[in-house]
Amino acid sequence: MSFEEINIQRMKTSKFLICSDPLQEESAELILHAHRPRFLAQVTPIAFGEIENRPEKPFADALYVSTEGVLEIYRIVLADAYDHSEEDDIQDELFPAADYFCRYLQLMEEEEGLTPGFAVKDFNQELPGLKILHAPELWTVVYNGMVAEFGTEEEMDDFLESDLNIETDLLDKGIINQFD
Repeated sequence: MSFEEINIQRMKTSKFLICSDPLQEESAELILHAHRPRFLAQVTPIAFGEIENRPEKPFADALYVSTEGVLEIYRIVLADAYDHSEEDDIQDELFPAADYFCRYLQLMEEEEGLTPGFAVKDFNQELPGLKILHAPELWTVVYNGMVAEFGTEEEMDDFLESDLNIETDLLDKGIINQFD
């Protein structure tokens, strides 16, 4: 790689940028998606019970376990689109934006001298936004504005296959988030 190519590569902007508007009465964190489709998304903390309130616009939920072990949920909703694009294209970028925001939260905790928390991971890359949480006697599925709880893994698998139409082979390869 030549010196010019290295300099050009350094000049590229990040795909996502975290920003805020200090002049707003209620300061909100925003995520700017600087690549096409360019858009601005607002980040709002929500309670677990609010997950099922689905906005009319494209959105993604970021689930983050803080350094204190508390589950925090952030809804990332399209605020403004700058390119003519399909909602599905924007939706596809909101899931990585949620991951980016969780990395930002980790960085903020590290800067405060704390051991960073962690993001609740998606079940697999082929099903972005699908999160499965397993506590000792409870299986919880969180998926794009929906929460469902089950007493057994079999009940959950049946729901994922029959109600969400997820193929069995996709259910065999994924990450289940374990909680005590």
